[in-house]
Amino acid sequence: MDMIPSRPPPAGQRGVQAWLRRNLFSGWVNTAVSLVVGYLVVVSTINLTRWVVTGASWEPVWTNLKLLAIYRYPMELAWRPVIAVGVFLMLTGLSAALGRRAGKGKIIGGLYAWLTGLVVVLTVIAWLAWPSVREAWTAATFMAAGGYLAGWFVPKLVRAQAWLWSAGLPVVLVLVYGLGGEGPWATVRTLEWGGFMLTIVIAVFGITVSFPLGIALALGRRSSLPAIKYFSIGFIELIRGAPLITWLFIASLMVPLLLDTSPDSIPALARALVAVTLFSAVYMAENVRGGLQSVPNGQREAARALGLSGWQTTRLIVLPQALRAVIPVLVGQAIGLFKDTSLVFIVGLHDFFEIGRRIIPSQPESLLYPGGVLLELSLFMAAVYWFFSYRMSIASRQLEKELGVGER
Repeated sequence: MDMIPSRPPPAGQRGVQAWLRRNLFSGWVNTAVSLVVGYLVVVSTINLTRWVVTGASWEPVWTNLKLLAIYRYPMELAWRPVIAVGVFLMLTGLSAALGRRAGKGKIIGGLYAWLTGLVVVLTVIAWLAWPSVREAWTAATFMAAGGYLAGWFVPKLVRAQAWLWSAGLPVVLVLVYGLGGEGPWATVRTLEWGGFMLTIVIAVFGITVSFPLGIALALGRRSSLPAIKYFSIGFIELIRGAPLITWLFIASLMVPLLLDTSPDSIPALARALVAVTLFSAVYMAENVRGGLQSVPNGQREAARALGLSGWQTTRLIVLPQALRAVIPVLVGQAIGLFKDTSLVFIVGLHDFFEIGRRIIPSQPESLLYPGGVLLELSLFMAAVYWFFSYRMSIASRQLEKELGVGER
């Protein structure tokens, strides 16, 4: 009897080769597409890297970091927004450490790690190029570390955590705006705010305020009371019927006319905050309404059978499930709002994007470079926007995983 020849061992099912074979080279069509796309990616990466290293003119970006960061904020008072960053990171580190001790807090812990790393980089840059804020950035770094250490070694602070945040946020506002008079606590008008500081202020305010307002409008649209229901519907459809740029124009031109006052009597920042917040709130309301509709009616009926009131049913049963279902949409809207702050130049503000798009490229020093420096500035701004947008998307995925979104 002839022996049957042994068969070759099966191809590996794990590892890099198996993944490439399964996902990129599973057939002749996929192989051809993978090779073409891979070639284009490699060539583009090489060309971009060569331009960034040898062809780009980064000096105007480097010399204008103060403009990109705080615009016309007085340089002798620039330590105040830096210390405000330190206060925020101190509170974030405190919450991250307390959460880690309790076996939770991955989301705020990741946020703390990313932002602290950014502050460390800025501290190094300050020691290289910003003599006036070297001590301030160093203090911000130590404040970030001190907040984390305090939360780790003093777990009793968990009881005062909410109070510390409530007290810390007004401190941040005082640091940025001032207390009046002259000297180190002089008031800095909002017209002098700008750069990335202004972008963060508008984005944080818009996201924070539009969220509860959007929930209220979503609940109001589903209300059984006609006055509340039709007011919510009319407000949502009115604001949603025009783009954000239109409402910024209206806030800039028509609001002073309707209030019979001069345009200068209403700060441009206040007009921008109102327009951005209301515009975001109506889209937030529609996203939340979609989540409310995804909750089965049986949940409400069961809650009523247990004796819960309508408000208790909404607050304890329906709303948590609705918000859990629309987390990706809400975070996507928050990222969009963060980038839509680039439109506030319409009301006379100079945010991060406006300074990089118009002010720096028009400087005499920038015009001396062949072809200008708009490409370098665009790449730098894109990297900054990506950093914060990607951080928000990571937080969204962590929250989805923690809440089990998409799992049975």
